Amino acid sequence: MNEIPKPRISDRQIELQANDLLKSMWTNRLMLWEEQPPSDAITVIDPAKALGLLGFDVFYEEDLGKYYGDSGFLKVAGLINRDTMAVHVSNQLPQSVRLFTAAHELGHAVLHNITGSIHRDRPSDGASVSRDAIEYEADKFASFFLMPAKLVKARFLDIFASERFSLDEDTAFALLCQPLFEVRQQCRTPRQIGRLLASAGSYNGRFFPSLATQFRVSIEAMAIRLEELSLIEA
Repeated sequence: MNEIPKPRISDRQIELQANDLLKSMWTNRLMLWEEQPPSDAITVIDPAKALGLLGFDVFYEEDLGKYYGDSGFLKVAGLINRDTMAVHVSNQLPQSVRLFTAAHELGHAVLHNITGSIHRDRPSDGASVSRDAIEYEADKFASFFLMPAKLVKARFLDIFASERFSLDEDTAFALLCQPLFEVRQQCRTPRQIGRLLASAGSYNGRFFPSLATQFRVSIEAMAIRLEELSLIEA
């Protein structure tokens, strides 16, 4: 497991800035979405629109090249250039990685005055923790921006009819139509339960897009967020 670096900005401060930006986007949604302003709060979670609100142009490129990192040559997932006020995101990556990358670059734009004109970032879907403090902060911003606490909690409550999920005979059957002992064999830790909840497309006979699908993030990123928000009873 990667060691969590000592950030220069607290998680709470980062989350407040992400929430303030989301509120600003909701307030300005008529300007940002001229033809069809969103009525669903999840639709407002658009890092490209947020970057536009901050004055950045966003370009999705077929190939951003490679750079040499700690583990050898790595594909560049995203670039932010303050001189040209542009963000570039690789199109070669899965949707969840593209979205997280754009939100990560948004984090740099909001939090950091990066020295030099270009900052390169590696692919990530939010499932791992960077050892670099600046990258950690941008990752946390991306997570808070893409999965805001209030909205995740509201959707979680709507789906699972509980503010905290506790695995018992009733919930095991509602989730997988299996007895508790069988579900416990595949879900021994909160993270494993979180993955199951993040990817679930039905519960108690009701069908819906999974939480990971609704928020357009990876299953692992959503599972981590559910743990962070204490939505899973250990």
